[in-house]
Amino acid sequence: MRSSFRRHLLLPALVPVALMMLVLAPGCKPEPLHGGPGTLTLTADFTFGGDSVLVGRTATDAKGNALRLETFSLYLGGIELLNDTGAIRLSDAERWNAGDENEWSYIIDPGTYEGFRVHLGVPAEFNTDTDPTIWPNAHPLGVSGSAGMFWSWNTGYIFSKFDGKADTTGGTEFLHPFAYHIGGDERLIEVRYGSPWEVNECSNHAFSLSGELLDFLVLGNDTIDVAQDNITHSGDNPALADRYVAAQTAAVTLIKP
Repeated sequence: MRSSFRRHLLLPALVPVALMMLVLAPGCKPEPLHGGPGTLTLTADFTFGGDSVLVGRTATDAKGNALRLETFSLYLGGIELLNDTGAIRLSDAERWNAGDENEWSYIIDPGTYEGFRVHLGVPAEFNTDTDPTIWPNAHPLGVSGSAGMFWSWNTGYIFSKFDGKADTTGGTEFLHPFAYHIGGDERLIEVRYGSPWEVNECSNHAFSLSGELLDFLVLGNDTIDVAQDNITHSGDNPALADRYVAAQTAAVTLIKP
């Protein structure tokens, strides 16, 4: 599990086991000593053809094309608690790639929150005209962390990638490439959980961000056919990028199980 917090404690060898367990607890104290924050865990629970998202997996889209997945990468940016005074930022950005660990944890203060939101993409303040070298190398927005997900210093980050090969003939020859690379501040998507929820001391809270990748190609009567509309890098085919983003917006949900 990737976590937004780490604890490194050095304890004398003779500290009683019970005391050691108390000190190692993540900020929470057992009865009768009260105190400590809560924990929020976010998972990315996407599917491809109803199955887990893995490179090499195949599925059939709404047009009957067989798709083989080669890349799926997504930025989750501006992860924020919502309260009556505004937003509390938990993370500027996380990155999820097909097959990676899909869970992130954050310490949160007790209290009542009006909602929770995650953006698909990178917040505008860190996107266009940002140099990745301002971040630590391994940070999701840093040089290494953003590898393959950054166009150039003046065009910003690629918010999401959905790449692969398709068979458009009803066979099993995956020869037809498709690539949907989405970016641009105007294409940042907000996904929100909008109901009030209470965080008590030492409580744990789970949120699931989910969506079916095949649904990113369908919105109502508009179905993207990879046989014809198969490539966009946003700037070179903005109309296709906008169709994809509209479908993606409708397909992704954020729930509190």
